[in-house]
Amino acid sequence: MTYLPRRAAAAATATAALFALVTGCSGAEAPAPAEGPATAASPVALPAPRSAPSPAAVLTPAPTAGEVRVQQGPFTDRVKLTGLHLAASPSSVAGHIAIGSDVSDTLALEITAAYYDAEGRLLGTGTFHHEEEGEEAHAGQPHTGPRATGDGIDFTVPADHLTGTPAAAVLSIPVLVNE
Repeated sequence: MTYLPRRAAAAATATAALFALVTGCSGAEAPAPAEGPATAASPVALPAPRSAPSPAAVLTPAPTAGEVRVQQGPFTDRVKLTGLHLAASPSSVAGHIAIGSDVSDTLALEITAAYYDAEGRLLGTGTFHHEEEGEEAHAGQPHTGPRATGDGIDFTVPADHLTGTPAAAVLSIPVLVNE
């Protein structure tokens, strides 16, 4: 059995790789695929869109009565949340949000709230959605309603299907889209 010296083996490998590259990229057209369902292109698999993380089943440390926490996320450094408070009836979290990092209009905003009892157990969630209307929705008139940019907007996140009386809530911002 004959063994090639290391240099000869490396040169042969490099030559083979170069040959494969040249012949694979020669510019020659690929043969046309045969007609029929057997040669249909398979769909491209794209990664699943990212979604907001699920709320924690138990809040630690246990919350104080009426506490509203803000979960740190990809958009919390771009917004200012003020006046946050937990309302008892109907159960909801209300406050004010202003987007200070960008002067462009906010196209979409979603704020979610996870509601917890006094021991920190998850009772349910709720969601607030805000979408700016396009220019065509105003029939040529300027937008005069509240905007999330600039002065900001007031919001209320109503609780959906709670399993008890909430003592605290955790807010998160899973969607923030600017122009």
